[in-house]
Amino acid sequence: MLGTAALISAAPRMAWSATAEPKRGGVLRVATHVQSANDTFDPAKFTFSNDYIRGTTFYNTLTVPNENNEPQPELAESWEADATGKNWTFKLRKGITFHDGSSMTAQDVVFSIMRHKVEETASSARPLVANITGVDIDNADTIVVRLESPDADLPNLMGIFQFAILKDGTTDFAKPNGTGPFTLKEFKPGVRTVGVRNGNYWKEGRPYVDEIELFYITDPIARLNALLAGDAHMVSELRGTAIDEVSKSETTKLFTATAPRYSFIRGVVDIPPADNEDLRLVFAHLVNRKRFVETVLKGKASLGNDHPFLGTSPLYNADIPQRELDHDKAKFHLQKSGIGSGKVEFHVSDAAPYGLELGQLLQREAAAIGFNMDLRREPADSYWNTIAGKRAFFIDAHSPRPTYNIMLTLFWKSTAPWNHSHFKDEKLDKLIDEGRSTLDLAKRKEIYGAAQRIIHDSASSIIPAFMDYVDGVANSVQGLVPGPLGNFGGFNFADKVWLDS
Repeated sequence: MLGTAALISAAPRMAWSATAEPKRGGVLRVATHVQSANDTFDPAKFTFSNDYIRGTTFYNTLTVPNENNEPQPELAESWEADATGKNWTFKLRKGITFHDGSSMTAQDVVFSIMRHKVEETASSARPLVANITGVDIDNADTIVVRLESPDADLPNLMGIFQFAILKDGTTDFAKPNGTGPFTLKEFKPGVRTVGVRNGNYWKEGRPYVDEIELFYITDPIARLNALLAGDAHMVSELRGTAIDEVSKSETTKLFTATAPRYSFIRGVVDIPPADNEDLRLVFAHLVNRKRFVETVLKGKASLGNDHPFLGTSPLYNADIPQRELDHDKAKFHLQKSGIGSGKVEFHVSDAAPYGLELGQLLQREAAAIGFNMDLRREPADSYWNTIAGKRAFFIDAHSPRPTYNIMLTLFWKSTAPWNHSHFKDEKLDKLIDEGRSTLDLAKRKEIYGAAQRIIHDSASSIIPAFMDYVDGVANSVQGLVPGPLGNFGGFNFADKVWLDS
């Protein structure tokens, strides 16, 4: 089996272990920090963390990442590539049923993969299937995914949330008909989702809780209070003093994992005045990265250098000089930009974790050099639809993906759905494609190193730090396993946790 040399992985800062025997029963209440009126059960439309949690509650994928982000069997029992790396054979698990009682077939899997290539599907994962030329049924429990060029990361791709397995021909997503651990009891988009245990779930004895309730609390203080009061068993995104409060409480605990995720400064290169490279460099040299990490993030982060690779990655380009707070360089580029004393709007929101705090730090340094930065705080509920990619300068946020190539394809290619900076570079596009099909680690390091340099030098995306996931859970919550791909162990906890109370 081909290896995956570009996995996104990171050791958790706090190790968890489940030593007690799982218990059945109870209603698990989970409050997340992201709210959207566009809640959906269509995996192709999944965008936010609340979508991913909803997805893993009602659906399964062919593979699933473990705590080290290595793909593990889920609806596929095994997989193997041929010598070319262009044909991957997946053996499907037998005896799987959908919530409506029908059996999962190979055709269901073919449909679930190939629908992302259909333009009308408008899938957020469409760039990821560009290399897939087709999916063939070899026999009743075997499919073959055919690729245009080799891809060592394909097993990881089959485990991302958008590739949940659906029944062939599904077009109605008012109610999920998945193979997952829960069936739908109640759904109010933008308010809450309730699932009840799937009595026919294929993982024997799971899920452990009777019901799971997902709801939203966007205000960080209100989220903290809900946890401390026992109104929620799990809350995502603890910030600032909330981290200390949960640590001190006798009824709650922190759940933390290192991750390559970041809130960062975007300059949209085709919207004035962000089309001015010198002005983008003013922002780049005004970020007090160390203060952001130590004071705002309370040390639960690592420094970034304006590209999306962690310093601990074997693919990291250490030859790129670390950008630091430098008033002299910022002044130089401010003068060169010709912006003078003109006001430059910078949009922030709590929709991006620590977005407001990062904006305030930046404003402080801007004032020190006479840069007229106008900080605009925007509401979280409409931020991603009305601000991101539509204003010249704003705070953006990226959550990790299983491999660096998947992340680059979704966020940095010219045609990427979440390329909010609108930065387009043919050489970068070519490097991303080459990185996917290159299996040699040394060559991959060279390719991705060049990609990091292009992104860094563009100053279109100023990434000051990689932020740990810091969530809060009640002491009664057991079974969570840290992972680098999202809150609560990569958003994938519904069939793992139980309540010990």
